[in-house]
Amino acid sequence: MASGDPSAQALLKSLLRKQLKHKLLVAKVEKATARLERYKVKLQALEARIADLERNIADPRCEHARPTDGKRAIPHAQLIFNPSSGSHGGDSAMRLAQVVDSLLAHGIRVNVGIKTSGKAARALAREAVRSGLELVVVAGGDGTIEEVASQLVGSSTVLGIVPMGTMNNLARSLGVPFDIEGACALIGMRTTRHIDMGRVFSNGNPDVEYFVEGAGVGLGAIAALAGQSLEKRRWKGVLRALHKLFEEKRGTIKVQMDDTIIESHSRIVTVSNAPLMGENLLLAPDAKMDDGLLDVAVYDGLGNTELITHFLAASKGSPHSLTMYRARHVCITADQPEASSSDKDVAPEQRVIEIEIVPKALSVIVGNGIGLTVPVDAAPAAPPLHGDPHASEPARSEPAKAESSKSESSKSEAAGA
Repeated sequence: MASGDPSAQALLKSLLRKQLKHKLLVAKVEKATARLERYKVKLQALEARIADLERNIADPRCEHARPTDGKRAIPHAQLIFNPSSGSHGGDSAMRLAQVVDSLLAHGIRVNVGIKTSGKAARALAREAVRSGLELVVVAGGDGTIEEVASQLVGSSTVLGIVPMGTMNNLARSLGVPFDIEGACALIGMRTTRHIDMGRVFSNGNPDVEYFVEGAGVGLGAIAALAGQSLEKRRWKGVLRALHKLFEEKRGTIKVQMDDTIIESHSRIVTVSNAPLMGENLLLAPDAKMDDGLLDVAVYDGLGNTELITHFLAASKGSPHSLTMYRARHVCITADQPEASSSDKDVAPEQRVIEIEIVPKALSVIVGNGIGLTVPVDAAPAAPPLHGDPHASEPARSEPAKAESSKSESSKSEAAGA
């Protein structure tokens, strides 16, 4: 193309304009980033001061700090207690008393509600929102937390967690201590973040199913079924799930993530909101629960042995590197019906599954968790990513780094679009 060509000159002028616009925009981004870092420092300092004050007030040696009329900053909260959570045994009545007493020591008087079923837990959460309660505390496992969270979406009611489950994926991701005293101390601090939730639509079904951890299609759902069977010691279910895993024939599956479309011969896709999913599987080490994006893995080209090896490594907190995609909306279309799951719920087989993120859907009291863009550094010690959820001295584990298919600039563009 000749330099005197009018079209070439027009392209050159357009290029120069774009470069100038880019320079100005970079300057704005750098300025905003510097301002954001200053805000983070201020937030961390404030949260450290809150932690100090909360400890001093709750310290039994500081009786002068306690009000004489029994009233504290939070008059009432709803406690939803699952007496059957966890596999560590113990007297459920004693555990309930410990939770109630510890919350009271940290300024929170609760109305106690017992989870007798998922329906009962959801009803207690809905009533708390309807009554205008500021706080709902769940003492239970991931399943109970997820049931309650689905009823708090879009409300001003804050969720507090006292982890008592078998896996405690959410506590691990959000940095909530496993011991009752530590969890209640964190709730007393009231260091909240707004986290995202996912929702699943299947085959045009108008019913919406929310999830906190993640959703899966194909073998991911079979793995979730096996996990449920293992947890409940249903060995026949484990054998059926593994038999189906090895018999599963590969077909074509189309995964549309925003404007990106991938066709794969794999029949397993995981869509993560949190780093951990299922049986303490670290499927998305870099996933943040407050970034407005889902982390998607398409397990293309992996055979049965490779899949088992990968998930075994993920259960130990060191998954193999996979290409990860990030998107706000995911549509999975299979050439034949596939089993799907969200969190621990396995859905009937279907051909089309749509999954989307609901940004800032839930206000949660959090700690120093890997699933947060801005963790609470001043919070009590964060739990490990895997291992005994009732270890006496939990230590923070560093997640393995996953390979990302998108640059940070792509993620920023997606978040800002």
